[in-house]
Amino acid sequence: MSKKTIHDKAYKYLFSNPLIVKELLESFVAMDWVHYIDFNSAQPIDKSYVNDDYREYEADIIYKLQCKDSEIYLYLLIEFQSTVDRFMAFRMLNYVMELYRELYYKQGQKRLPIVFPLLIYNGDKKWNAATELQQLIDIPEELMQIKKYLPQFKYYPIIENELSRNELENMMNIVATIFLFEGSDKEKFLKTIDRIEKLMQIYSKDSTVIRTLLVWLLHYLKTHSIIGDIEPFIENKLYPEETYTMLSKTLETLKEDLRKEGYQEGLKLGIQEGLQKGLQQGLQKGLQKGLQKGLQKGLQKGLMQGIVKGKKEGLMLGITKERLKIANKMLRNGIDDNTILKITNIDKKELEQLKKKI
Repeated sequence: MSKKTIHDKAYKYLFSNPLIVKELLESFVAMDWVHYIDFNSAQPIDKSYVNDDYREYEADIIYKLQCKDSEIYLYLLIEFQSTVDRFMAFRMLNYVMELYRELYYKQGQKRLPIVFPLLIYNGDKKWNAATELQQLIDIPEELMQIKKYLPQFKYYPIIENELSRNELENMMNIVATIFLFEGSDKEKFLKTIDRIEKLMQIYSKDSTVIRTLLVWLLHYLKTHSIIGDIEPFIENKLYPEETYTMLSKTLETLKEDLRKEGYQEGLKLGIQEGLQKGLQQGLQKGLQKGLQKGLQKGLQKGLMQGIVKGKKEGLMLGITKERLKIANKMLRNGIDDNTILKITNIDKKELEQLKKKI
């Protein structure tokens, strides 16, 4: 059996309790009519009427709800979804139509009741499916006049990954706790586990609600490979306090293991970050120091080279000036050009310039 199948069955079991459905509607459906419903008289609808041909149009849970002190009633249809289905609006409409088919054709009702379609999505991806049927219908501009004759249908979505965690933490009830578990990492899981004891006290007079929560929690822990065998706990489900005592001991051990694991992971991460930061700082410092040292060494070398070059150029300039001075005197004394060039080692251009000056 896949994890998804186990999870869906656990959710169906959880919301098979009308008081938990009451919490769901009162906490997450912001509509006045919810407060008029008598949940003590809520009737789960047996879906055995759905034949094999229509099995894919069977909703997860259906309730018949009646208003307090009134003959008014409606049907609540709940569908659980863990993956994004682009055609969810079409599927939900089929669920409603299958219920209407049963009420009209088999039960002979003359008028059809209101059905409130509710979707609970607990997947990780963003829910981007259409919530209205008409959003799935391609309506060209030329046929826009027909729009008002198209089926109008909309379902009410509860998208768990869009709910505020702070708001959920402030709701001390079972449904909020379930949603917190669904969106928890290890650290948040430990914090959420601690809510169970408080819920045990809050619902101490209603053992069925506590029992439902504990069974769901056991399936959740097993589905997420947190605990292995849940049968020893299930055997005591008629005694919630004993089940919780057994489970709390297991969870305390689990929390300690998770804390140790978290400490080890934190230590490992800290060492890795420390090494990385140290290496980065070391490289930066080494590079800076290397640049400073290289610059200093380069300046010293450049200075020495400049001094040597300057001395050499200065010496050559002095020698050249002295040779030109001697050549000038020789010209004035009437000595021939070849002798002057041979003795002074100046070039012919320099000699011609001296002649012009004289």
